Amino acid sequence: MTSPPRRGGFITAGPVTAVVATAAAVLVLALWFGGAGPRPAIEGLPSPGALTTWGLPVARLVLDVCAAATVGVLLASVVLVPAGSSGTGRADAGATDAGTTRSLARAAAAWAAGWALSAMVTEVLTLSDFLGLPAGQAMRSGALTVFLLNIPQGQAFAVVAAAAVALAAGSLLPWGRAWRAVLLAVAILAVLPPAYVGHSASAADHNLAVLSLMAHVAAVVLWTGGLYALVAHLRAAPGLAVAVGRFSTLALGCFAAAAASGALNAWVRLGALPPLWQSRYGLLVLAKIAALAALGWFGWRHRRATIEALRTGVSRAPFVRLAAGEITVMAGTLALAVALGRSAPPAGEAEHQHDALGYALPPFTPGALATDVRPDPIALLLLAAAAAAYLAGVRRLRADGAGWPAGRTVSWLAGLLVLAYATSGGVAAYAPALFSAHAAQYALLGAVGPVLLAAGAPLTLWRRGHPGPDALDGPAARTLSHPMVALALYALPYPALYLTGLFAFAQPSLALRLAAQTVVIVTGVLFFVVAAGVDPLPWSIRPQVRAWMLAAAISVRIWTGLAVLTGPGQAPQWYAALGLSWAPDPAADQRTGALLGTGLSVAVLAALLVLLLGRWRAALRRTAARDATGERGERAASPTGG
Repeated sequence: MTSPPRRGGFITAGPVTAVVATAAAVLVLALWFGGAGPRPAIEGLPSPGALTTWGLPVARLVLDVCAAATVGVLLASVVLVPAGSSGTGRADAGATDAGTTRSLARAAAAWAAGWALSAMVTEVLTLSDFLGLPAGQAMRSGALTVFLLNIPQGQAFAVVAAAAVALAAGSLLPWGRAWRAVLLAVAILAVLPPAYVGHSASAADHNLAVLSLMAHVAAVVLWTGGLYALVAHLRAAPGLAVAVGRFSTLALGCFAAAAASGALNAWVRLGALPPLWQSRYGLLVLAKIAALAALGWFGWRHRRATIEALRTGVSRAPFVRLAAGEITVMAGTLALAVALGRSAPPAGEAEHQHDALGYALPPFTPGALATDVRPDPIALLLLAAAAAAYLAGVRRLRADGAGWPAGRTVSWLAGLLVLAYATSGGVAAYAPALFSAHAAQYALLGAVGPVLLAAGAPLTLWRRGHPGPDALDGPAARTLSHPMVALALYALPYPALYLTGLFAFAQPSLALRLAAQTVVIVTGVLFFVVAAGVDPLPWSIRPQVRAWMLAAAISVRIWTGLAVLTGPGQAPQWYAALGLSWAPDPAADQRTGALLGTGLSVAVLAALLVLLLGRWRAALRRTAARDATGERGERAASPTGG
């Protein structure tokens, strides 16, 4: 079972004490070195007091640890734990897997409860820090409600606390793998709000700083939480070797993502290389880089020695011992990150050139769509992971002697490139400022990219690499792949965005724009997978039904486009507030966007409809030809010859 063994176990009081002591020592030293420790009170100036000054970073560290552990346990239950008993073939396989699942459920609920409690404590101490009053006085001031509802920091931790409470309750419900995947997605999203409103929000390039920090945080919690779950909950499970092999691949990706996003965020915050060694903040960044390098060494040692020992069944002890040391370094790194968040970066010369956009935007030229770059680290990392996963599946098939059409691989990679450009290229840079660029971006995200991805047959690749029943045959897959559901999910976001006033709320908000783009991509991929008919689905969908799906989608897109073309201005206050001297007339730009976005989307849908009708007619001709051949054969075999 998954409970720690009483003899021969490695998660004992000694390693736990080392982890706690390391985190505490690093936190205190880094806070002192970065200038975020307690300072003598100045008469006449407000001061939150020592309790808040020391308690807030400690609460944040506890919050981060609980968040990482929650994510890690859920990750283990969804990805790392093999089905059955990890292929051992033992008679108690089902019982072992059920016991592991129950243990992970209890652990997820406990860690999520701690996450919620630490978020509430952090909320109170953040209010105290915000008001410059001791915690007790801050609570009695009556400002808590306003802080929760109107101040970004208060809103962020309120969202985290609510999500953690929901995770604690949801973890105790019956655990199907699909439900666990939903909880994991919620947990990953719940770690992001504090990054959205942290110090990076005031960096010279607001959007890039926030997105890079969010990508960094997501990668770190998956990495640290996953390792914790392996050592604390799976080290005695029969499928440890399989789980470690899966985690090793994920950890390598998280290491690369954390390094790249962290370097990008540090560059945005510092603006140049000299502040790295000329400021205390920069020296703390260097210390974090050193810690990341040390963690990379741990990963290298695992790949060189301990994973192979697990696979050959020699011993689990080397892996557990090395992982315990790695977790200790991770705890110190988390403490260092908390101290960095409380330390002020050096004052840079770069300032916002446009406060509303959060970044400098040069005057628009057609060439800028090809030359300008606005990297979205989260999108790029996810797209890189999708490319790596697809190529790994193709390589696995070829290693097994099975082929895979090169055209499908090219189509998949082309779709990812389209999405990468739409989220990080020139069109992404100008989309918040010009409706025409926004419309072109959504046509790429919702039509061009998804149709290329669907042509790559990702579900077929998955099924060939993972034969047997899986989540693709479950009730959730059957519901989402129903033609009416897929059509509704694809068609509704556009009228909901443009005809209800939601667009006016989404354009000024980076978070809402990211959410809307995610919805458009996901629903687009789902729709085209169902409508194109390249992949096998739980439903047997006739070509006529697919044709009606495409025709209905075309109708909705045309109707929405006409409404935007002839209707009132979209988000007029937003475009007026931007005050870009080079911007075109908003009404004319809206008409251009309505024609451009609708035209490109309808062209993709119509092309797929024509292709589908052509394949259908060709199939009918082949069927008629076979029937005619059969009839002639029957007449020839008849004694009467007719």
